[in-house]
Amino acid sequence: MIRKAVVAGQFYPAQARELRRDVEGYIGGARLLADTAGAACRGLIVPHAGYVYSGPVAGSGYACLASLDKSARATVVVLAPSHHVWFKGAALPEADVFRTPLGDINVSDSAKLLTRGPLVFTSGQAHAMEHAVEVQLPFLQVSLGNFSIIPLVLGEVDAASLAQELLALNLPHMLVVASSDLSHYDPYDMAVEHDRATIGHILKGESGKLGGNDACGFMPIRTILAMARACGWRSRLVEYRNSGDTAGDKSAVVGYASIGFWENRNGHE
Repeated sequence: MIRKAVVAGQFYPAQARELRRDVEGYIGGARLLADTAGAACRGLIVPHAGYVYSGPVAGSGYACLASLDKSARATVVVLAPSHHVWFKGAALPEADVFRTPLGDINVSDSAKLLTRGPLVFTSGQAHAMEHAVEVQLPFLQVSLGNFSIIPLVLGEVDAASLAQELLALNLPHMLVVASSDLSHYDPYDMAVEHDRATIGHILKGESGKLGGNDACGFMPIRTILAMARACGWRSRLVEYRNSGDTAGDKSAVVGYASIGFWENRNGHE
């Protein structure tokens, strides 16, 4: 079964050539962090708004994948909040292929192993209209080329337990993408202050201080923070802007951050 793109032409261009050009531009315009050179990027927190709003910030995050070995077939765990339905647990799609204007992406066979536990189930409804997974896929297609996905839409879930179940898959080339915007519809200055506090909690690993008012994807963020803690990944802020910076209207903005997680060069803290 194929999960076809539902926000192409709305959140991002529906034409492949224009979409690839835009995504390559967002990634190519990013500045790389000097202190992460030579380290392997294991995870990202990236925004999921329309590309005209959050594309530059998302591109800065995906630019961190430039140093990964593209010959290795990666498995990308995409953690997204549910914008349309409420449920407990984490939902995999019924589809085994996700389609974007840039082509098809296979759902990893390893995804099925997660349904053996109590947290993960299959739901076509949870994925049917969800943009928070879909908007990440063209960035991954441009950045990686050769990969499969484990797309999870998260409801109310024990993030620490989900993190352990994902790590227990023991995938050799796993990348984790937590899809989340930050504050919603605060005035510009208030949003910057709010988002800086949220980013501070994320960088300190203070997942318990994050809620829905801070980030719509606070469950995905809590999950990647639990994985980072277990694996000893170090985090860095790559880029922060809000829709007032990218789209102009500063009366009520949405915040966007890209935060990367890197393997320590010596394998431990």
